[in-house]
Amino acid sequence: MQPYSRIRALNLRILFLAPQPFFEVRGTPLAVRAMVRALAAQGHAVELLTYAQGDDFALAGVRHRRSLALPVGRVRAGPSFAKLLLDVPFMARAWWRMAVGRFDVVHAVEEAAHLAAPLARLLGLPLVVDVDSSIPAQMRESGFAARGPLLWAAEALEGHALRHSAAVVTVCSSLTEGVRGRVPHARVFQVEDPPLIAAAASAADVAALAASLGLDDRPVVLYSGNFERYQGVELLVDAAAAVPEAQFLFMGGEPDQVARMRARHEEIGVSSRHERTGARGAACVFAGKRATSELPAFLGAAAVVVSPRITGANTPFKVYTYLASGRPMVATRILAHTQLLDDKVAWLVEPTPAGLAAGIRSVLADPGEARRRAARGIALIAREYSEARHAEKVAAAYAAIFNVVGGAAPHPPHPPRSRRE
Repeated sequence: MQPYSRIRALNLRILFLAPQPFFEVRGTPLAVRAMVRALAAQGHAVELLTYAQGDDFALAGVRHRRSLALPVGRVRAGPSFAKLLLDVPFMARAWWRMAVGRFDVVHAVEEAAHLAAPLARLLGLPLVVDVDSSIPAQMRESGFAARGPLLWAAEALEGHALRHSAAVVTVCSSLTEGVRGRVPHARVFQVEDPPLIAAAASAADVAALAASLGLDDRPVVLYSGNFERYQGVELLVDAAAAVPEAQFLFMGGEPDQVARMRARHEEIGVSSRHERTGARGAACVFAGKRATSELPAFLGAAAVVVSPRITGANTPFKVYTYLASGRPMVATRILAHTQLLDDKVAWLVEPTPAGLAAGIRSVLADPGEARRRAARGIALIAREYSEARHAEKVAAAYAAIFNVVGGAAPHPPHPPRSRRE
């Protein structure tokens, strides 16, 4: 079979492989949702395969299938033995769908791209490798496999997938540079994550949230996201002790993680009543995991938003939403942030409790400068990273596949479908 012989038109049948719990409010599932939404809106028929875990998901133009469930418990972010086990039934179903599904393109995220590449090449199916993060880099940074055969296999499979891809989609410049450094001839398209929020919450919604959480009249410092170690949540909890004039609100985290952070908060001597300020209420409020529909109210309650991440090279999904919210941002001065942010749109600080506390106090001390930097952030999103710009970048990446393989004349669009299996 000639490579890519099934490419027929701009309206494609796409098998989208995302080995993730879906849907969950965390980085990669959010990026997957944004991508399949954009593809479906552009007239493509998408079959999305994910793990069995996760909330229900339905979208016109997308058929959602799930792989076999296994009793592995919660699937945390990053590499894990649970993911290794779940990848077995996931890839078994992925390979079967590739063989019998009559797809035009396979779009695969993270390790699914590495494991699907050999069969895609054999079947002549064009493969879009979606590099939301580098799996070998994750394995090294997390300590899951800092060396040895598992890491070597991951590096070899990643290199093979990149070399034989029809296109590579990355989410930030560090990943783009990494791909081009490894495979100079790869066709790379940088498609950054769009913001999550479309509109601000009403004053009534913000007031209701504040009342439900017991927030007082101190300015609120907001963190949203998971509580994995690389996020630096511990640093922000520790920083609260040095900023008694503010209240720290945490949206996210599993129950056991929230319990550990609450215990840490108590251990460092920040009591639930600040004698130095006379303020009432907790210094750190843990709201737990919430639906994305509640995020506008959390952002509306915030005076400052914070990304305390300590490791990683890919820009956090939350940063785009923070910028779009119009709230002044404090972020650690690491590559994950500095490839997007500078001191004109955010306060960049050292990844320490003292650095975070100093940045937060600087924001609170200068409301005029806070407004100016926040306004520049809004303008940056509107110019480069809005949902409309995201859709344009997705369309450009898929149009390039036709330029590469010489697709034939368009066929009629596939009828929209919305089905969960």
